[in-house]
Amino acid sequence: MTAEPVIRWVVASLKGVAAMTLLFGAWSAMKPVQSIALYQAIMRACNWRVEPIDRPRELLTTRWLGAALAGCSVVSLVLLW
Repeated sequence: MTAEPVIRWVVASLKGVAAMTLLFGAWSAMKPVQSIALYQAIMRACNWRVEPIDRPRELLTTRWLGAALAGCSVVSLVLLW
């Protein structure tokens, strides 16, 4: 048995993760309010209340970090292809 099938599976899995993070990053960049609401809902399930101190700054930061995540995901996909 060679390592080639395992390597192919790992690369395919990494491509899938990169594609999902690209979608999530783009969504966060385009819809930061919904992204923050999702995070708050996840934290609420863990019995934590999360509220931004400065809402406009939080929206801008979420937008920039979403764009950065999408950019890193594109680089990952290019390198994996």
